Amino acid sequence: MELVSFRDTLYGKKGQLYTFDTLWETFRPITKVGWNGKQFVIVDSEFKRDLFSPEYGFGSLEQRRICRELTQETELSEFKTITDPIEFWKWCGTSDVKWWKDRPVVFSQCANKETWRQYLSYLNTRAKTLRRPFTGRLTRRLVPK
Repeated sequence: MELVSFRDTLYGKKGQLYTFDTLWETFRPITKVGWNGKQFVIVDSEFKRDLFSPEYGFGSLEQRRICRELTQETELSEFKTITDPIEFWKWCGTSDVKWWKDRPVVFSQCANKETWRQYLSYLNTRAKTLRRPFTGRLTRRLVPK
């Protein structure tokens, strides 16, 4: 299984997207990772329908067995780190990427799309725009008089 660390969470991909849950000490299937207006969240509501079901968090007992096998055969110390969410969504193969202002974003189900400044400050970046002047060194031409 191919492993990636994004925002201090370990994700795996083997036909489907998984996350390693440290409380359960096993991989769990997830649908996607999206922006909810304040932070990046794991979208796994289809696997968490009935709280009292033995397959809670996995969707089915077969999926639970597959996740336990993946946990046993996967070396958790061998992973690459991705910090850019755009690169992470490319790695995931997420198909529901929306263009938001000046960059692609994947939203969770209950995302507030009015939090553009919060998104930029969370990523510690600035908006991509041509309004700001070039801040690098400029060369001056020596024009003869």
